[in-house]
Amino acid sequence: MSGKPVLHHRIPAQRYADAFTLRPVERPPEGPGIQLYYDEDGMALAHGDGRRLFRLRLDRIKTRASQSLLLARACGAGKCPSVADLYAGWGTDGLSLALKGCAVTLVERSPLVWALLDDLVARHALPATVVSGEAGSWCLGQRKGVDVAYLDPMFPPRRKHALPDQSMQLLRELAEPDGLGLAERLEQARAAARQRVVVKRRIHDPAVGRPAWQLRGGRIRFDVYRA
Repeated sequence: MSGKPVLHHRIPAQRYADAFTLRPVERPPEGPGIQLYYDEDGMALAHGDGRRLFRLRLDRIKTRASQSLLLARACGAGKCPSVADLYAGWGTDGLSLALKGCAVTLVERSPLVWALLDDLVARHALPATVVSGEAGSWCLGQRKGVDVAYLDPMFPPRRKHALPDQSMQLLRELAEPDGLGLAERLEQARAAARQRVVVKRRIHDPAVGRPAWQLRGGRIRFDVYRA
């Protein structure tokens, strides 16, 4: 029996045959947990009571692109560098840079998250490459292969705070931790970057080592390190 995750699909899904066990269906899958579903509207996650469908939305990416001025400055987006978003998640930051003209590679470890990202990029012909894999291995194979390496580590949950929105709750559930500390991730990123590594942090979180400079917003900041 295949150990690959299952992709339930209403329309042909041969593009994903190497990554998933394909299972034709007429409607979203039932049962517990989070399951992958593909139909005329694109890739989705079926989850929760009533098997709600979660999909990535291009309009959210475009909104972020219009607002992400600090991120753009931190990555030097004005010069249209090549950027590797090493822990891409839903790809919001990486794709906002792509829409600003950067050549972006999105690296994602979770197969289900990768599938949603890949479908979004392919469906809308977005200027980005989506890679399914572990960030450290990718960095070793791409030594000094990009101008900027971007790290957006998932912030640990805080006590006495409201739950994050649905998309972040799903991402936390699907995340596949690599067991590395931020300092180790930073060194891996340096191996891939020619110019700089940018790390997204909560505004009051301690920095790792000594950044070359920082850009601060209201709740987050970007620590910039020379490669």
